[in-house]
Amino acid sequence: MTEDDIATASGLPVYTWRRRHGADFRARVPVLNPGERLRLYDAAQATAYIKGARIPASQAGGAAHPDDLLSDKEAGAVLGIDATTVRAYATTGYLPAGTERHGRTWWTRRSIAARRDSADQRHHNPGRQPGDPRNRAPRHRHDPRVTEVAALLLLGQVNTAEIAERYQVGQRTAQRLLAAARARPES
Repeated sequence: MTEDDIATASGLPVYTWRRRHGADFRARVPVLNPGERLRLYDAAQATAYIKGARIPASQAGGAAHPDDLLSDKEAGAVLGIDATTVRAYATTGYLPAGTERHGRTWWTRRSIAARRDSADQRHHNPGRQPGDPRNRAPRHRHDPRVTEVAALLLLGQVNTAEIAERYQVGQRTAQRLLAAARARPES
C-alpha cells in the first residue's frame, strides 16, 4: 500500500493523514522499498496500524511470489539490464506493457521471469558483436586533388586563393587541400 491508500483507508485526506499520523506510522511500519521515491508498505501491517491492532511481522522477506509487482529497477535487476531498457522493451512489445498503478508502471514477477528464461535473450547480447563488418573503421579516401596540388607546390609557390579558383571550392577546402599536399611525403 502507498501512503495515499493508507490515508484513504483511514478516511482522511492524504495531507491530513501525513500531518497527524505520518511520522508515527513511518516509525512503526517499515517501508518495503527503501530508496524508492514511491514508498510502499506491507498491506497487513498498514491495516493493523489503521485498526490500532498489534502490527504483525512483515511477509516481504519471505519467498518471492509470482504475482509480485516489480518496478522498472527491480525488473531490470532480475533481467540484468538497465531500468531504461525495461521501459523501452515494454514500449516495443518485447515485454508486456505492465500495469499502471500510482502513476508508475509495474510488471509481475511471473512475466519478467518468463522473459528471463525464454529462448530469445535479446538483453544478453547487446550491440554489435566481434567480427561484425560494421565495426571496421571507415576506409581512408584519397582525394586526387591533393596529388595535383602537391605537383603545383613542386613547380612553385601556390596559395589558397589560386586553389579555390582552380577547383571551384571554398577557402576552407582550399586550405585543407594545401595542408594535405604539404603533409605528403615527397616522392
